[in-house]
Amino acid sequence: MTAVRPPDGVVVAALARRLGAADPATLGNLAWFAGRRGAHPEALDAARRAVAMPHAPLAAWRALERLAGGRSDGLVLAITVDPQRAAPGAGHPLAAAVMAHRQASLAVAEACYRAALADPSTAIAAWNGLAVLHEQRGERRAADDAWDRCLPVNDQPSVHNRALSWLRRGESARARTLLAGWIGRATPHAALLYLAGLASLGDDDAGIAAPFLQAAITADPDLARAHFTLGLAWERLGEHGRALGAIRHALLLSPWYVPQVWLLELEPGGAPIELPAEAGERDGLGSTDEVLLLLGRSLLEMTHLGEAMAVFDQVLARQPTQTAALFHRGVVLAKLRRYNEALEDWETVGRVDPDGPLGEMSRRHARSARQLASLFAAG
Repeated sequence: MTAVRPPDGVVVAALARRLGAADPATLGNLAWFAGRRGAHPEALDAARRAVAMPHAPLAAWRALERLAGGRSDGLVLAITVDPQRAAPGAGHPLAAAVMAHRQASLAVAEACYRAALADPSTAIAAWNGLAVLHEQRGERRAADDAWDRCLPVNDQPSVHNRALSWLRRGESARARTLLAGWIGRATPHAALLYLAGLASLGDDDAGIAAPFLQAAITADPDLARAHFTLGLAWERLGEHGRALGAIRHALLLSPWYVPQVWLLELEPGGAPIELPAEAGERDGLGSTDEVLLLLGRSLLEMTHLGEAMAVFDQVLARQPTQTAALFHRGVVLAKLRRYNEALEDWETVGRVDPDGPLGEMSRRHARSARQLASLFAAG
């Protein structure tokens, strides 16, 4: 007789009661377990309790950063507690700088970064944070001067951010040269491999981008943005089935796609903290909605109609008048013989974008939908 497995929420609650005030590594792992099973409030509570304890492992700090931002991708298990590698406490100027930076309190962040320069062990990480801050303000000369202090040390977050700054300035050749040189002589962080793939894809070198992105996934299988971007690369190479598989896997890790991030450090050599580079703006190389639309169209072409409609619904939940999602959802509804609903979507596209190509196609589809709806109603 097969035993009935209790729901994940019950398991998480039972573990939380049993562990109580456990050590920080155990609580960090509870946060990992709860986050992976969708019990976000319990995961966040466990992570907060973990980092409040002395010598909290870096994995617990990383879990708190991810969970506080509403994300559960990229969580890692805390294997051991090493007091020598513990993240700086809340009163450390570098930690305070990063937290203020995450909250866009740039004046506070700058003051704290400059205080962290006085500690030789955190100076490189502080210069890197200052460089990102100056770049965000458009103070390019100050940003370049700060990164010049980091790069001779071969600090991976600094290399990543220096390359990203060039990429965002339109100097992709300099970015790719820096990344290729660094990847060729060191064991690269997954973020560096990912950025090399993103830069190649931006230069329409999808064939070069795909191996970099696959290497990034090998280094960090939970790196959702690498799976998303690999899907874009496969799509450009005409590998539609592989593209669909990569993007589906990415959605299992995280529903949100952040193509470009700055890497900040709470401590030298620790797990980097991600700061979205776009600050809420749409990115030219694949926003969340663009990736979801690609996935939805692929599902539609393969006649996975229920899945396709769910993807288009996800886009429309955030942008109710997104014309591409409305148009393609209308196609799905028509294939399901739900002609009146399809007609509503196509008429909305016609109102929102009357002069665009989708507006014209929607009007044609709407005429057919009216005829079919009348035919089925008469039958």
